[in-house]
Amino acid sequence: MTILFDSGEYSKAAFGASFDFMFSHGLIEVKQFLQSYKVVFVGEVLTPHHHFIALPKNFKSANEENVCLTIELLKEFRGLRKKGKLLIQNKSFATGKEIESEFFYWRQLYGFFMDYLTFEFYHPKQRLFKHSTKPVSGTISPLMTDINSERLGNGITYRIKDYSANPVRDIYYSVLKELEWKFASPIESAKISEMENFLKAKGFKFKEVVFEVSQALTKLQTTQFNPVHEVIMKTLADYLENTRIDAKNHINVFYSKHFEFVFQFMLQKVLGHNPASRTALWQDPNYKTLHPDLITSGFIGDAKYYNLENYAQRPFEKELYAYNVANGNSQNNLVIIPAEEHRHLDTLTHGPFRLEILSMDLKAIYKDFKNGSSECLAFARTIVDH
Repeated sequence: MTILFDSGEYSKAAFGASFDFMFSHGLIEVKQFLQSYKVVFVGEVLTPHHHFIALPKNFKSANEENVCLTIELLKEFRGLRKKGKLLIQNKSFATGKEIESEFFYWRQLYGFFMDYLTFEFYHPKQRLFKHSTKPVSGTISPLMTDINSERLGNGITYRIKDYSANPVRDIYYSVLKELEWKFASPIESAKISEMENFLKAKGFKFKEVVFEVSQALTKLQTTQFNPVHEVIMKTLADYLENTRIDAKNHINVFYSKHFEFVFQFMLQKVLGHNPASRTALWQDPNYKTLHPDLITSGFIGDAKYYNLENYAQRPFEKELYAYNVANGNSQNNLVIIPAEEHRHLDTLTHGPFRLEILSMDLKAIYKDFKNGSSECLAFARTIVDH
């Protein structure tokens, strides 16, 4: 595995035989022709030749904790949209063509799992009957009831389905659990457990199995199943066929321009963004309507996915001047940049106006986002209350 950093510059040799694929899909851009190339994504890229992980801008440590954070962000915000479009790019490519990604099959198979009918995969090859004096889940057979009453005594004979052994279901379940480990959110995993418990109470048996793909495909192709399940069987078979493709490239990334919105989204949740908190004194300039990323009762500001190395070259005209004019200089203004630590970077002034520039630990932001804690909000308040 090679650890990269978003916005980092590397020689062509750093990407090896994967260079052409990464360049053609906009994952790297020319910085200095034939000498250096800039990474422009956060996430994971797998090729037949290598495995790349790109950490967010301003990260310096290529450690396991930061790699895990990046993978968690991919999972947590894979459904995040801006103007109706998904921000994440999750695609797979075989030689010469795009194929469906593992994430696509995860969404399909997870959806099927939530449907009770999914598990009645095929018609039993022989009818199973049970004669009982107590109600049994199944269909009453009047003919067999007459026959068995003479042999077995009082009771009713039911035609039942054998849920205890189903090799097709075992293959399906094993694939689902593998994809769950890769892509499921905690909520989705909880729903899978809930459905498992419900079905177990109905008599279904679940078993993870190790299988040979060719044998599993043969089993799917030769098993008689209810036509209503054709789409389930086809989806499972297509997934297994895709796993047999050796020369495959896979992208699971946020391009840099999209990760800025991921950062903004987290920060808004963590710092309590609320447009209603805008001061009553607010007055937009004649030439445009202003939309700060962050509006709270204590401060306003923007989330900026900038490099710390050159943030000082930014003019911050909007944040330092336009926002302060619009709010009558009545609210503190902040610009927040993601990094590996909380730090007050600078205070910019223009006449009576002030702008505080600070970095926030992205790990802490995500922790607050997940747990509802307030470490980042407390840090922001120490700056505005100083």
